[in-house]
Amino acid sequence: MFFTIILCFLAATGTAHIVPEILGYRTIWSDSFDGSAGSLPDTSKWNIQQWYKELNGDYQEYKASPNNVHVTGDGFLRIIPRRDLSAQRGWTSGRIESTYTFTPTPATKTIIQSSIRLGDGNLDKKQGIWPAFWLLGDSHRTGGPFWPECGELDIMENVNGYLSTYAAIHCDKTPGGICKEKEGISASVHLPDAGTDWHTYKVVIDRTPRRWEDETIDFWVDDQLIQQVKGKRIGNPDVWKSIARNKMFMIFNVAVGGDWPQPPQLDTIDGLGAGMEVGYVAHYVKEISEEDTRFRIEHYYDKDEDLQALYPDPHPPENPDKYYVPPPPDYPKTHGYPMDSYNYPPVPQAPPPPPPPPVGMPPPPPVGMPPPPPVGMPPPPPVGIGMPPPPPVGMPPPPPVGMPPPPPVGMPPPPPPPVGALPPPPVGAPRLGDERIPYFKDPYYNSDHYYDYNQNPPHDYYDYWGDYDK
Repeated sequence: MFFTIILCFLAATGTAHIVPEILGYRTIWSDSFDGSAGSLPDTSKWNIQQWYKELNGDYQEYKASPNNVHVTGDGFLRIIPRRDLSAQRGWTSGRIESTYTFTPTPATKTIIQSSIRLGDGNLDKKQGIWPAFWLLGDSHRTGGPFWPECGELDIMENVNGYLSTYAAIHCDKTPGGICKEKEGISASVHLPDAGTDWHTYKVVIDRTPRRWEDETIDFWVDDQLIQQVKGKRIGNPDVWKSIARNKMFMIFNVAVGGDWPQPPQLDTIDGLGAGMEVGYVAHYVKEISEEDTRFRIEHYYDKDEDLQALYPDPHPPENPDKYYVPPPPDYPKTHGYPMDSYNYPPVPQAPPPPPPPPVGMPPPPPVGMPPPPPVGMPPPPPVGIGMPPPPPVGMPPPPPVGMPPPPPVGMPPPPPPPVGALPPPPVGAPRLGDERIPYFKDPYYNSDHYYDYNQNPPHDYYDYWGDYDK
């Protein structure tokens, strides 16, 4: 609570958020969204999305543009949906996905946490607006398994300006399955000031129990637990692995429309009032002592056994030599790195927009167009589509395409062919075997006319629906 109060004060004064420390936890990775005002987020930490795909009946086209996603210069990220008639369905928005991935650490607790403030626009004018902070199984963008089998944890979702925040788990298969897709296993909390105050949203994945059935996934808003899901409730170790023991990445986005919120209306607002601001996001792992690290992993998914954490026993073990004390867990990397493959959806990542030209310099030409002439030089004459350039002054124009060139000046033209004479064979035409060379198309009969050059004189053939006749 103390950190929440401090962070809200800093936000109100325009000071950057500070990534808080959590007592008893180690900060593994974080981003406080530093950078110059109006620039894209750090691309070493985030994949800035640029694509449109109607995944859930969405309207928005995600753009890698500061107009839709940028940092403010004082430590905040903004994601802004906008009406745009040039977009496929009239809306653009922002979505960023972390290059950083993590797997919940065994025998301890993992926390993913962020400070978020939703847009303060008129709640009655937010039909179709869908901001979210969530985790997705990394296999979804590296070749499968895909959603929902890859696992999804929705830490914060809001739709249509409702005065409630939702958290959900998606897993197994769709439709139906263990997680009742597409609805998922969800819960909500009344939060009427989400658009005016900052709130802390987090998920806690607890892998300290001896058995996977007793592991838990907890969703929190500030200091309030809104949902806890145990492995026993899922009831399937492979499905539980996809949501509690799986490599995942983080996503911030504002969608427009979709199966849940339904389409936007004519009076749906856009801009920052419909968007989302993020102060920081961080990954924490609970510190564990050397004594607490005395665990062995008998991998449940490869054998008919379970992960067992060996805590200090009330009585000495019969054979102490069998205890293995490994080093502390191997924590993930503390910096972002780009993904080699991306399959959500299967389109390339868009590079950041090019910087503007220096002051006084003309803008670069559009892609595929020639550069402008140097200063002081006349522009080249326009060239008609498919037309050759004009001939030099005093020279006759070139012949039409397919016609022979005119004779030199002073020479008579060649005599015309006799009436009824057949044109000569095309250059390089075959003259052996049973080859027939088409020389014109008869549009009335939809047929080709041929010459058989093995006849003397050559005979005219035509192909009428596949039959040859003399």
